[in-house]
Amino acid sequence: MKEFIVSLLKPFAQVCYKLANAVSVRAALAIYILVMVALALWVLTLKQERPQKTSAAGKNLFLQDLRFWAVLILSLQIIIYLIFK
Repeated sequence: MKEFIVSLLKPFAQVCYKLANAVSVRAALAIYILVMVALALWVLTLKQERPQKTSAAGKNLFLQDLRFWAVLILSLQIIIYLIFK
């Protein structure tokens, strides 16, 4: 059974390996940054979320919005990747 599964997946694995080797380091960096930016833009289009209700009525702090923190984390990931590339 193991050999059968390996024989089915081996051609796909070889194609993935060739594709990964065909991408240059600069192209991989650009793809990574573009994916993170696209993810951040998508997060901004989501509805506003808060982990818990605010105690003061009408008080709308943007720091309580989870979208802010998600975009901040994605930005930090991009910065860290650019620094330690």
